[in-house]
This record gives sequence, structure tokens and C-alpha cells, in this order.
Amino acid sequence: MDVRCIQQRRSTTRLRKCALLKCRVRKLPKIVVMSTDPLLLNDSVCRTFSSKCRRLFHLGPIFGMGLVIFLTLASLSVITSTFLPSRKIFASVNAFFCVFLSFYILRSYALAAWFGPGFVEFRWQPSNPKDKPFLQFCLACDGFKPPRSHHCHSCGRCVLKMDHHCPWINSCVGHLNHGYFLHFVLSAPLGCLYCCILCSYRIYFVITRSYALYRFGYDYRILFNFYEIAILLIALGLAFGVILAVGGLGFCQVKGALRNRTVIEDWIMTKASDRRDSESNAKPMVYPYDLGWRRNLLQVLSWSGNPIGDGYLWPLKPGCGTYDLTIEQLKQKDLKNKSAIPFQIERAYSGSTLPISFGCRTCCCPPCSGENRMAVAVGQTVLVTRGHKGWYYGQLASTAEKDDGHSPKIPIKGWFPKACVSVAANHNAGKAKQS
Repeated sequence: MDVRCIQQRRSTTRLRKCALLKCRVRKLPKIVVMSTDPLLLNDSVCRTFSSKCRRLFHLGPIFGMGLVIFLTLASLSVITSTFLPSRKIFASVNAFFCVFLSFYILRSYALAAWFGPGFVEFRWQPSNPKDKPFLQFCLACDGFKPPRSHHCHSCGRCVLKMDHHCPWINSCVGHLNHGYFLHFVLSAPLGCLYCCILCSYRIYFVITRSYALYRFGYDYRILFNFYEIAILLIALGLAFGVILAVGGLGFCQVKGALRNRTVIEDWIMTKASDRRDSESNAKPMVYPYDLGWRRNLLQVLSWSGNPIGDGYLWPLKPGCGTYDLTIEQLKQKDLKNKSAIPFQIERAYSGSTLPISFGCRTCCCPPCSGENRMAVAVGQTVLVTRGHKGWYYGQLASTAEKDDGHSPKIPIKGWFPKACVSVAANHNAGKAKQS
């Protein structure tokens, strides 16, 4: 009986250990999410497989990858129909190069959308509380912004080393995916140039041979196919358009990588130089992250595309401080708030993308900054900071502070038509800008 009791006790202890192990295994995903792997760092918005798939299988990425696949199939059809019957080795080499280049383009494109830019942790604060006055505070994320980080209204989060929001990858270009994005914008024009050469040669081949057959009395329809020519012309036009668009973007991206500047940081430095032109006693602004073109390029571009660093701490130029750029941003924001002009809304605007009722100039010349439209009502006050043709950009001055003693947490900002305010107010705003 004693032996049986001992065996029962051992079996119960084993079952308890197995239950404890199962509980610990169930709790493991919470620990894995906080991993220090740079490819999983702070990707809290799309941390699950299903959410990453939803970001990847969106209209922008689907169209981009579909275009790459279409141009690849068009190039392979030219290789098989033109080179394969007579020159098999040459056709095999070209087919291998075409498939490899297309795979590399699709890989870079998919990884840029899959990993995302890397987001700042919610309620992030610097380790040293004395550094808080040198950092910007994000009301939407309820935390401070690390150096080189900015809030994206489309993603709804603060992005580490934000460059810009790209609808074609359905995400921002930031710290985690900047290398993959650079691989894509450099390889895609090369692949499209290769496709243009193949399609042009095939069109020339078919037209000249078909004309020769027709001239000597043979049936030219042996080679000539209207649908094939139409598809090749479409592929040629699409590939040429990608060369112009993505090639120009790639040039701008490489130029920024050589200077270690994002698009936002380049705009900050432009405003810094303008501010120093108006202020005589201001010290010259030195960009703190310029380490020389080689180190700048290696900080972003690598063979693997993986990011370097954690996105919070960055190597600095000798003689520069960690918060030099963020202090400049705070000064620019303070100057912008002081120079804001209050406007009284006299005509309501619903926030629609195409406000036809406000005239052709307003409807056909919208601001291309990617910022939101702001709905306004009659009687509201907007603090306007800048304008573009028939539009104003500003922040809605809340009346909630007067009514119930507190204002909304997140300020409402956006573009609205200039026709929402009176003509006299626009005239006074023009005089204020000139002075």
C-alpha cells in the first residue's frame, strides 16, 4: 500500500509540473513580443502574423507586386519566343537573370511592407528625467519622441527615424525597413530598364520580320499578333513609368542616405537656415548625424537590409549633442505657434477630399503634403500656420476649455479651404505675412 501511495504522489507531482510548464508556455508569447531582436523592435501595431498580412495584402502592395509580376511574365515571354528557339544558352542566362532580379525586387518590396518602420513604445520616456525638456511630447502616443522620431497620422504612431509615409507599402519608411526600401528603389528601375530593352527588341523583331514576310508574299500573321504587340506596348509604358517615378525616388533616397538625412530632417534643416537668416545672433546649425558619406551610407544600406542600432540612440558628429536637432525642432515649433494667425470660420467645410462647391481652384489644386483635411463649422476659430494656393493649414482652437474646464487631449489639425474665411481676413493675413 505504501508503494502505491508513493507512486500516486509521484504521478500527481508530475502532473502538477506539466501543468505549470503549460502555463509558462502560454505566457511565453508576452515575453517574445518584448524581444530585443531588431526586426521585432517596438512593432506593436503589427506584431501578429495576421496583422502583418493585412498590411501586406493591401491595395498599394498588391498593385506594386502585381506590376512586378506582370513585367516579369512579359520579359520571360519575350525571352522564350525570341531567343530560346535559336540561342538556348543565351536565353537560359537571360531567363535566370530575369527571375533572380524579379525575386530580389519582390523580396525587398515585401519585406519593406512586412516589417514596417518600427514604432516608438507607448508612453516612452528618457532614462534620465533631466532630458525631458529637450524632447517633444506626443499627445496621441502619450509619450516623448526620441531623437529623429516623428508622429505619423496615417499609421497613428510615432515612428523611429521616420522618412515618409509610403502608400505603396501601406506603411511608413523608417528605421526597420529603410534598408529594404532602398534595395527596392535601386533594383526596381534596373529591372524595368531590362524589361524595356526586351519589349522594344521584341516589337522591333516582330514588325520588321512581318513586313519582310508581307513584302515577299508570305503570310505575315505567322509572326504578327495584335494582342502580343498590345501587351508588349502596355508593359513598355508601365516599365518606363516605373523608371521615371521610382528612379527619381531612388535618387532622392540615395542623396539623403549619403547625407544621413531623412525627408523630414532635410526640411527641418532648411527651416533652421531660414530662421538663422532672420535672427542675427543665432549660432549656425550643424547637422549632428553627418558622419561622412561612407559611414552615412553604411548606416542605412547593407547587403542584408537589416537595420543597424535600436533606433533610439544614434552616433553623433564630433562636437554635437544628442538633442541638438530636437532643440531646434522645439524652437521652430515655438516660433510657429507665436506666428499663427487666428481665423474665424464663416463657411462650414465637411473635410471631403474633393470640395467641388468651393470652386475649381480649390478642388483641382489640393495640398500634396499627405496631411489630413479638417472639418470646420461656422463660428469656430482656427490658428493658421501656413497656406497653399486655395488652402490653409492650422489647428482648431478648442472651445471646450471655456465650457467644461478642460480641452481635448489631442489637438485637431488639418487643411481647410481659404473660402471658409472672409475675404477681409485673407487680405489681413497677406499683410501680416508681408510684415
